[in-house]
Amino acid sequence: MKKDSMSAEIRRSMKEVIREKGFGFWFREVFWYHYGKLSIILLLVLAVVIVLLTESLHKERYDFSMVLAADARMTYAFAEELEDVVQKAVGDLNGDGKVQINLQIIDLGDPEHLEANQNILQVAFAQAENALWIMDGRYSATYCQREYFDPAANYGFTPDGDYDRRVSLADAPLIQRLESYVPGDVTLYACICDWTVDGKGKKEWTDAAVRALQAILDAE
Repeated sequence: MKKDSMSAEIRRSMKEVIREKGFGFWFREVFWYHYGKLSIILLLVLAVVIVLLTESLHKERYDFSMVLAADARMTYAFAEELEDVVQKAVGDLNGDGKVQINLQIIDLGDPEHLEANQNILQVAFAQAENALWIMDGRYSATYCQREYFDPAANYGFTPDGDYDRRVSLADAPLIQRLESYVPGDVTLYACICDWTVDGKGKKEWTDAAVRALQAILDAE
């Protein structure tokens, strides 16, 4: 009862202040004095929530992610042809009615940005969604030796003679057709990074990587 009577008294006092001094005076001297800092904090929190929700709604939802990394500048024309083949093989994994492939190109042959691009490469290796990798001979050999990838035979592919964790693309008709888009001294290899063996990632990403690699080998 005391709380109710106090609340009623406070409301009456507020009304009297507003009536006598005006709303502007009450807002500055009463509301802002007592609740100004709290109001600013709440507004900032609300703004952050709105920004995060907006970014979430507009963020691209990819069906499949892969990496093209080589000690050479890979042309976008080559990447587009490769992405088109992978897109058809993967399909609409997330069910949003469209097929979106995230093909990340990392140029490890650029001396001016080599350190930055190597850091990008390490970040990409930490992302479980990157299930299919296409690399040149040098880098694919390095990371096969470090066992970043999984044995090709586990997924039905014939491994390269030197490393059992990579598949040579040298004889693939698609790669031969696009050889003018690839620097002459670069041989490409495909590798599968299956995070499900460590209890991470998603089986559908690994399955999509297998389909994509088979499509690359078969495509003309």
